[in-house]
Amino acid sequence: MSDDTKEFEVGYGKPPKATRFKKGQSGNPKGRPKASKNVGSMLEEVFFRKIPITENGSRREVTMLEAILRQLVNGAVKGEMRSIDRVLKLLPAVQEARAAELAGGEGASAADPGSDLAALEVLADMFGSDPDQLFASIQGGIDDECPEF
Repeated sequence: MSDDTKEFEVGYGKPPKATRFKKGQSGNPKGRPKASKNVGSMLEEVFFRKIPITENGSRREVTMLEAILRQLVNGAVKGEMRSIDRVLKLLPAVQEARAAELAGGEGASAADPGSDLAALEVLADMFGSDPDQLFASIQGGIDDECPEF
């Protein structure tokens, strides 16, 4: 036997040299597959995507959610009863958010869980479901560590 054959034995964890990865070649060229998106991240992606709108003759970009709310208010102004009903249901949540901003001053945080819950309750009422179930479906299920949701 020559010295080259003794250097390397084929066995468990020792594949033949011909079948090994070449230098610079990955064993997984495509990489790790992307994780599937949950409902919350898909909604966030859709609602906060910027779209162009024309307002008073000027073109500007707003989020999809803002455009939806503007259309809802425009429908209410035109006299559409369904839009009027939905705007009136959202009004208390808007008033609470505005009162919280005024009470907190300039440096107040807009992330108030109370106003979020109020808005969630209004949306759940519009869709005819329970606010807790709506929140759980958006979050991807009910969390064991947080039994109130």
